[in-house]
Amino acid sequence: MIVAGFGIYNIFNMLIYEKMKDIAILKATGFSGRDVQLIFMSQAMIIGVIGGLLGLLVGFGLSLLIDTAPFQTEALPTITTYPVNFNIGYYLIAIVFALLSTFVAGWLPSNKAKGIDPVRIIRGT
Repeated sequence: MIVAGFGIYNIFNMLIYEKMKDIAILKATGFSGRDVQLIFMSQAMIIGVIGGLLGLLVGFGLSLLIDTAPFQTEALPTITTYPVNFNIGYYLIAIVFALLSTFVAGWLPSNKAKGIDPVRIIRGT
């Protein structure tokens, strides 16, 4: 999850550098720094929600698959498959961590975009 957060941060950081002129035009036409920040934060949170939900579904599906795999050991004769804990708490921790890491990874570059001076960008200085 931390690696994914760094990946999202790097993507948004590069996106802001590539969109500097577009951000400057938005700000020159009346968008506030907060509006620009909300645009990038909404993109980050959409990625976080979709990625978190897909991760939960894939993880749950793989857990179901592992739960049906045969497991024989003489030490535990009553257990016939790999024991998997489907406690909802683990899934809640995963989705909260995914959303939190995505929020931080989106907030840092969007905060930088908020402070861009449109005149300096349009002039090219």
